[in-house]
Amino acid sequence: MARSTRFFLGALLLVAFALRLGYLWEHRASPFFDAPIVDAQTFLKQALASGPFWGGDEPYWQPPLYIYLLTFVCWLMPASYFVGIRLVHAGFGVLSCLLVYALARHAFGEQVGRIAGITAALCGSLLYFEGELLAVPVEVFLNLLLLYSLLLAWRCDRGRNWVLAGLIAGLAALTRPTILPFIAAFCAWTLWHRRTSAYRPLLSFVIPIALVILPITYRNWTIEPDLVFISSNAGVNFYIGNNANYERTVSLRPGMQWETMIAEAANSEHETTAAAQSAFFFYKALDYITAQPLGYLGLLGKKVLHFWSGPETKRNQDIYYARQHSRILSLLLWDWRVSIPFGLIGPLSLLGLALSMRREWTPSIALLRLYTLVYTASVVLFFPAARYRMPVVPVMIAFAAFAAFQLYLGMRRRSYIRTTVLALSLGGLLILCNLAEATPTEEDAQLYFDLGEVHLRKQNYALSARYSHRALELDPEYNYARHNLAAAYFHQERYGESEREALQTLAQNPRRTDTRILLGRIYLATNKPQQAEAYLRRALQRDPESGMAHYYYGRLLYRQGHYATAATHLQRALAWQPRNFWLHYELGRALQQAGQTEVALGQYHQALSLARRPEALNAIGALHLLAGRIQAARTHFLQALELDPNNPDVHVNLALIELENGNHAAAIDRLRQVLARGPSAHAQRLLDEAYRRLEAP
Repeated sequence: MARSTRFFLGALLLVAFALRLGYLWEHRASPFFDAPIVDAQTFLKQALASGPFWGGDEPYWQPPLYIYLLTFVCWLMPASYFVGIRLVHAGFGVLSCLLVYALARHAFGEQVGRIAGITAALCGSLLYFEGELLAVPVEVFLNLLLLYSLLLAWRCDRGRNWVLAGLIAGLAALTRPTILPFIAAFCAWTLWHRRTSAYRPLLSFVIPIALVILPITYRNWTIEPDLVFISSNAGVNFYIGNNANYERTVSLRPGMQWETMIAEAANSEHETTAAAQSAFFFYKALDYITAQPLGYLGLLGKKVLHFWSGPETKRNQDIYYARQHSRILSLLLWDWRVSIPFGLIGPLSLLGLALSMRREWTPSIALLRLYTLVYTASVVLFFPAARYRMPVVPVMIAFAAFAAFQLYLGMRRRSYIRTTVLALSLGGLLILCNLAEATPTEEDAQLYFDLGEVHLRKQNYALSARYSHRALELDPEYNYARHNLAAAYFHQERYGESEREALQTLAQNPRRTDTRILLGRIYLATNKPQQAEAYLRRALQRDPESGMAHYYYGRLLYRQGHYATAATHLQRALAWQPRNFWLHYELGRALQQAGQTEVALGQYHQALSLARRPEALNAIGALHLLAGRIQAARTHFLQALELDPNNPDVHVNLALIELENGNHAAAIDRLRQVLARGPSAHAQRLLDEAYRRLEAP
């Protein structure tokens, strides 16, 4: 390797990694950094639950490989996984830049390779997705690695190279099955060019793919006796992008409309398995295609234009919002006149693809061209969004770099006619690809809903209410935003406003169990037990497995004195939050009142193992005191005071020990200190008893 090449690669590594570290540092200011939403939130929840590596109660809804990666990072860095996974993403991003350079260099030469590598390092959309808890950086890396390994296998034609390429292809399919059409096309392409000599290498390539995928298929089959090869979301995704109301389905937000659409398959008599429900949506889309072929052709044309459109079309989250928290991203990703980066990369790559047709055939150029065309088609077949077209963007960068280099050569060699034709072609493509404009951030109701949701999770209730209210101004029918507004008002103790918004939410969507639970909580807080019971019981009728409903209904029953029944509901709520301190603590209280003191003691100890809080220590001490274990009780009370020196309940219990031991003066002094801090009926009764005993002959 030449010295200049080594220097360039070192500089490329340095620049790419520095940009990614800089963006990671700035991205920490985003409210979404440690509060992911939609798919990212789903991935993280599964990872924190140790990941469904083999067990589970349903086939995979989404491809599982990224969940496994997240699970490993969360296990490795339990206290800093938000930073850890993004560092892993940054590593994949840097390696992807090197692979873009290597592929472009093999296809078009050293100069084009360098242009492509630098462009990949500076690509704002790649940088953005490397900062999200989504599978995109892994998809990009594995697809590029697959292309490079296929190129090596084609050139060297060794069995081990084909096997390695097959293993990488299998992993890529477990990350995003959209790669499978390219794999099939590559096999057909190899058969066409190699004829009879293609069978052995293709077997060496295909068998490892099957060996990687089949364990996942078997795992899905053991759960439901219906084949789901990788994940079961393909059918609904195909329907979203192929129906007469495409504009509506492709813009569906998480919420009532999405649930209504998904419920179509779930409510169908014969569609009981995940595979059957996926097939339901496939057949529904195919019915539209066969019934309206001309309309479908028009829709395909529209999706092709959307794919090549410069603005980054969001799937779940407004991409351009991230610019507000990063100067680096604001320079590398924007939408004004020409959308950067894709509004420039797209037209240049189209020009580069056309120019590559005139070059002498080489496997490297043909392979990149095949990948670009097939992967583009596979995305258009479903629905184009920035997140889904990203795996093809790095290869487009190689063609874009080739086109840019050809323009440079034309000017340098003074080939004015050719250069003018190329420039005019590029100009037309630039105009065509940048006709559309991204939705302004300030008009995006989902963005404000997301901000309201995130601040609700972070217990910043005033901000949550403000953002949720703004989402409703933009879309008064945004049911989920109205529920969040009601929840934010509840936590601000604005119970009247919270009740009004919750009732309106329920009127819009009577299926909402969470809103019924919220109304139950509102009526618990405002001392309306009959209304609270009505809504909580109705919530449990609609969803008997709702841990949250069992929890608040259990609390209501405890308040009403039905301790044994309350304990039953609180016990069922443990499946909802098995590591919740308060749930174990309140279950212990209910069991204690129901006379099950030993079981209650176990729950208090379980609560204490989750969080060392004075409430649990005081409760354990009180049970020891009732059992006559005075020293154990005193030890726990003193430990509680170390955490909360002014806890009145602990001081009253210690005063009771002093009183029983005949230390009347010490008990009186402790009780006076309690009453000096605030009124306490229990402390006053015990103080009166202490004076009575002190004055007794």
